[in-house]
This record gives sequence, C-alpha cells and structure tokens, in this order.
Amino acid sequence: MAIFNNIPMGEKGLQEVYAWIDNFVQNNNGFVYKKNLGKSSNNKWEIPAVFVTNKNIPDKNKQISIITLARHGQEKGARVVGPEILNYLISDDSKEIRDKQIVIVVPVLNPEGFILDKFHSSMHGITDTEREVLGKLCYDYHPDMMMDYHSLGKLEGSKYDHGDMEVIIPANTTKWGMDEQIYNFMANKMVVYSASQGWPFEVHTLEDLANYYFGDQETGKIPWKFLKEKVYLLNIQDFHETYDFPNKFGYTNYTCGPAYMNWHTLVFGIETNHWSLNAEDVAASGLAPCVALLKAGLERFPWEKDEGYPINLLHGDFRISIRAVGENHSERRDSRERIWREKDKFNFLQRELINPETTLATVGYIGKNLPLRFELCLRMRQELIKKVIIKGNEVPFETFRDNCSTFLYIPLSFEKSGLLKIKIMH
Repeated sequence: MAIFNNIPMGEKGLQEVYAWIDNFVQNNNGFVYKKNLGKSSNNKWEIPAVFVTNKNIPDKNKQISIITLARHGQEKGARVVGPEILNYLISDDSKEIRDKQIVIVVPVLNPEGFILDKFHSSMHGITDTEREVLGKLCYDYHPDMMMDYHSLGKLEGSKYDHGDMEVIIPANTTKWGMDEQIYNFMANKMVVYSASQGWPFEVHTLEDLANYYFGDQETGKIPWKFLKEKVYLLNIQDFHETYDFPNKFGYTNYTCGPAYMNWHTLVFGIETNHWSLNAEDVAASGLAPCVALLKAGLERFPWEKDEGYPINLLHGDFRISIRAVGENHSERRDSRERIWREKDKFNFLQRELINPETTLATVGYIGKNLPLRFELCLRMRQELIKKVIIKGNEVPFETFRDNCSTFLYIPLSFEKSGLLKIKIMH
C-alpha cells in the first residue's frame, strides 16, 4: 500500500507531507530521527532530513547514503517517492541496510516550489538555499552514495520526453579511474531489479541529457564535445563548485555533482514520471532503483577489498590502481577525499611482467600533500604472491580473489614526491 494515493498539492499538500514525516519519526524513533537543515528561500518552511540507521552500531563502521527529492517544484512525482523510501527503510527487508548504513532522506528540497507548483529553482548552478542546506549536510556527513530524484511530465523534462519515460542517470562527471564502467555496471543492477518489480527504466548518460536539453530535435546536433572531465550537465559546468562558491554559468539538473567532485561519491540522478503513472505507481517505481542501489552497498564487489559501494578505485584501471586506505568506512572516507583531490598528481601507473616469477610496478606522485598514504592494487593472473619488495626490503601486502584472478593490495606512503618501484615475486 502506497503512502499517498494522490499527489499532494499546494500548502495543504506540503503540510500533509510534513505531518506524515513527523508521525513517521515519532513512531519509529528507535532508529529514525529528524534534523532541520535550514529554511526555504522565503525563510518560511523548514527543510527536514530524516536519518535512518541502527543507533546501536558505531557510525564509523557505516557508509553514508543521501537521497534528495523534489528539487524542482513542478516535478510532482518526486513528492511521493521520499515517504515510500522511508517506509521501506523501516521494514524487515532493510535491517542489514540500517546496520551498515546511515541513510539520510531529504523528502522535499524545495518546499516553496512545491507550494507554488513551479520550477522555482536555478537554471545557473545550484541555488543559494541548496548551497547552504546541502553544503552543510554533505560536509557534516560526507556521502558514500547520493541519489537525486526528479519527475518528468509530458514534454516538461526534455525535447524527447513524450510522457512515458523513467530514467537512471549515471552521474559521474569525470572519466577518472574506471568510473565509466563501474557506473554502467551499477546502473544495470538498478535496471534489472526495477524490471523484476515491473518497472521499465532506461539508462541515459549525461551526454544523452545534454542532447535532451540543448540538442536540435530535427538534426540531432548537440553543442558539446568529448572532454576528459564530463562537464555536460550534472556538475554545473564549473569545476570550482563545491557547494560554497557562487556560479554564474551552466544549467544543472541534479544536486549531487559537487559530492562526486569532492568525495568521489557514487552519484545517480533518477527521473520518475508523473504523467503516465498515478501516485501509487510513481512511488513504487521510484522506490525500485533506490532499493537496488542501497542493497548494492551491502555487497563486496569483485574488484573491491571491502564490502560497500564501489568507490575506492580513484586512479588507474582494474590492472593497476590507486585505492583508498582504512580499517573502516570512516577511515576510507577520509582517505578517499584526500587521494581524490590529488588524483591528477599521480603519474601514469606502470607494470611489467619481466619473467614468469616477477612483476615490476612503478607509481609516481608529484604533489605536495605529504605524507600521502594509499593502497596500490594490482590484478594478477597468479594465485600465489610470494613477496613484495621495495628498496630491497619486504613489505606487507594483502590478497583477495575474484572468480579468475588475484587482487594484490600493497599499503604505500609517499613521504616526498617522486617514484616508488615495487617488485612482486609470484
């Protein structure tokens, strides 16, 4: 049974949603609490965030997931998805999610736009209200995963939306590391799960989105070019956007781009549809990809040492890469932020099989954020790794396997800029 059987509208509708949130928090205070993040642009309406987690487990051992909804006031469908997600998070099916994650849901990011039933947002970057609200939230709780929900209506969302599209947007704004492949892998998990629940989502790239908004519908020509940094739409087309600085140029559709740029957060945009679906169906369809992604945060992916969202590969590829280091999620978040900001200071990683028993690897760092700790990871064909040698000394290492190879993790630290040469005996 859906929380709302109609789309809440106007001031009465906002009060209805807020009353439901307060009752939900009161009735589930064992693992639910609320924080007000700030006020709407007219300084009248609070913007609440609802936290769901097992309070008996230390936060340092949990990942942080942030889900924002209803940023654009006229996108009615997003209004009913937030309560549906919250209701799922208190179910028995979500017990492991509560144990291993702090899930923060912002059901209505734009209460003033909700009441007006108008866009009431910015075509030029994130708004001052969003900068204040999301900036504080994300700096207090660096997210490992972030989803931003929108809702399409007939021809409101793009030149190509004719009223029946629901879309998952892999929202990584760069091609660093293996993010393109990892994001497509994760998006496909959401599509498959949503289809199993009866909801046909498609995966559309940021390039597709640029075409929807700025392309010529008759000729298909679009005014962008391929770049290493994918600035097309999500990240406000401004590398300095960190929720702090004013921005004057570039349309943004989603609010989670700066989280990716700051913390290598796993970020997705979701487009539900309020034209072709009734309130119950748009809530159910919106819930489906969220469930899939939250549950993915409980897995250990084949290329990751630890369970959780696949966000620790920061530079390189699956064969040789720079990874975050840490004994728990909190430590890995701190490491990931520091290394991610230095990603362009690492040289092109090199490895060479010089004979059947020996692999040589080289990694260089030209930055000044020292000392810098990280994990060097190599994917090896060999099952047995005998020793790892640096400057004539054996150093500790870890290994784990996927179904056909061995991943070798070597904890390293740059005390000064330069090159590290590693000999691996197998």
